[in-house]
Amino acid sequence: MERALTLFFTDGTKLSFDFEVQAPNAMARKLKLEDFMTSQHLVIEADGSVFLFPVSNIKYMTFTSPLLDEREIAASLPRQAIVQARIRA
Repeated sequence: MERALTLFFTDGTKLSFDFEVQAPNAMARKLKLEDFMTSQHLVIEADGSVFLFPVSNIKYMTFTSPLLDEREIAASLPRQAIVQARIRA
């Protein structure tokens, strides 16, 4: 099942990517996320090109995780993450 990532940049633009599962289990996903959290750049290979985004230019990002239950998602996140939240209008 595909996942989606949307990057929202500091200049107000956004860019979305679809991608396959990148890690086979919750622990591997957590390690991958920890690597990202300490990186200065987000690197994405898509459509035959490599995109390198300075993290300082990213305001925020959203990920979708279809077919993962709440426990799996929570186990993949850093300990300080707030889970099972809802967006309020």
